[in-house]
Amino acid sequence: MKNKLLFRSIIAVVAGIFLAAGSASGQTQLDKKALLNKLLVNSGKIPARQSKLLSSGMQNLMHLTSAMNAKHTKAGVGDDGGLFNGPTKSLAAQSKGQILSNALRAAAMANAEGQGGTIKVSNPALDFVNSVTTGFTQSETSSAWCGNTIVAGYNDSGAFLRTAGVNFLGAWSFSSASYSHDGGRTFVDIGFLNPGPTGPTANSPNFIAGDPVVACTSPSQFYYTSIFASGQDSGGNFFNGVAINASADGGQTWSAPVAAVAKDFSHGIDKPWLAADPTNPLRLYVTYTDFDFSFPATGTCANDSRLAIELVASGDGGNTWGAPVVIDEECGASLNGVQGSNVLVGPEGKIYVGFEFYPTTPDNEIHIRTSTDHGGTFGAPVVITNAVVPNGAGGLLQGGFRNNEFPQLAIDRTNKSSRGTLYVAWSDGRNNQVVDISSFTGTYAYPDILVAKSTDSGQTFTSPTTVSPTPADFDGAGRDQFFPGIAVDSDGHVGVCYYDRREESDNSVIDRYCTVSRNHGASWDEQRVSSSEWLPLHNADGLINTVYIGDYDALTSDFLLGREGFFGAFEIQTNGNPDVFAKKF
Repeated sequence: MKNKLLFRSIIAVVAGIFLAAGSASGQTQLDKKALLNKLLVNSGKIPARQSKLLSSGMQNLMHLTSAMNAKHTKAGVGDDGGLFNGPTKSLAAQSKGQILSNALRAAAMANAEGQGGTIKVSNPALDFVNSVTTGFTQSETSSAWCGNTIVAGYNDSGAFLRTAGVNFLGAWSFSSASYSHDGGRTFVDIGFLNPGPTGPTANSPNFIAGDPVVACTSPSQFYYTSIFASGQDSGGNFFNGVAINASADGGQTWSAPVAAVAKDFSHGIDKPWLAADPTNPLRLYVTYTDFDFSFPATGTCANDSRLAIELVASGDGGNTWGAPVVIDEECGASLNGVQGSNVLVGPEGKIYVGFEFYPTTPDNEIHIRTSTDHGGTFGAPVVITNAVVPNGAGGLLQGGFRNNEFPQLAIDRTNKSSRGTLYVAWSDGRNNQVVDISSFTGTYAYPDILVAKSTDSGQTFTSPTTVSPTPADFDGAGRDQFFPGIAVDSDGHVGVCYYDRREESDNSVIDRYCTVSRNHGASWDEQRVSSSEWLPLHNADGLINTVYIGDYDALTSDFLLGREGFFGAFEIQTNGNPDVFAKKF
């Protein structure tokens, strides 16, 4: 029942956004109320096992809107006691353009060096500008590297204050980005990703709600996808889906969002991922999870809810998108689930989509499917492993934050003999499970980072190997490794980066490690890339879900294959204040 209420809450959240943005639509208040009631009734039919799979981005959305609705109920929008109180109230007289200008003026960081030998990516000077109690979390990163330009995208609760805090009925953004035009040595924080119409009187239902993924096709052309919690089509109809913003100047400015996929509110669109085709710079692919409670009259899940991984494709640089193609769908009655898709395009244009499969048996599975016709059709699913043990205490790690086993994919696109070798990384608790009397599972599974590879275009995979075995001098019961990112560089070397808790024997503090294989995964050389160990004090920001530190931190290499090495952004928390830093190695 608790998980059913969780899914019902997310529908109420989305519907709450729908109602709040209602003045931009010709629909009547009665119509909106009827839709809200329908959504609430249908959401109660989603099986509890499937509703547990909502991403951290969606969990944040629920938490955020619940907090806003609580304040909004007490006073009308624009009243002195309205949605935001204290310092943010004075911002209502400023336009979003002014806020962005202020952010850019503040974005010239004093120096490029970050904590623990890292590079500053987000700008700490922007934290606490609008509020001392909330809106200061930057986390969950994805980066793209083309030539001398690197763009890092991330969730940013401060971006929300800089948009929704200024104009509640305008467009909102929970995403931001930083760009570097000097190969990753220094970054400029843009303040927030463009959500669409701006200004204190502009009304827009647009809400870019996080889960960023960035891709590039040239040093100037970048793309950025996010959860599109709400938008409005040309016919005045509200939708949720996946937003894609484009930049033609290396991440300095961004277009208004375009919907890569847009569905009505009988669907909850979650956990998008983005990939560009190296054989055609105009070809883009987006995957996502559809929590579908439309109860279709026909099809595999006729008259049932469904949980599906789907793909949409664009052949014109993201301006228009095709119809969704189903990668996998699980009906509510089956109690199976899918989540955490990751899409990748190989050197000949072949598409790979990896994801986590949740059967009714105790262990989860990592699956992959491939397409040789630009996403028109996909081959049969391949099971990479069927023995994935959920991390920690059923997905919660020590310190009370969520974790997952979502796969990350990378492929060798060099002209070496290793060309086409496909790698898949994930965190897995199979190797070290200990008794834990406070866990509802009765055990705690310390996760390791595992990698499997395929040399036959994803038809078969090697047995998973651990990229970072427990150090000989570690004297604790175990240490968590989680959120791996993986990439292959222009030399065919494989890099994997992850959070690691080895610095204290009690598995408390968190640091960042990376490991590189120069022999196609046969052996790995590890290095500590951040010496700024931190405790997960993630509950300080009132806009953030209390068990959130993210769902991933991706790793990238030069998409154009002109430069060797790797770049990865990640978070470091100082006194509960998460900021984005990076390492290039």
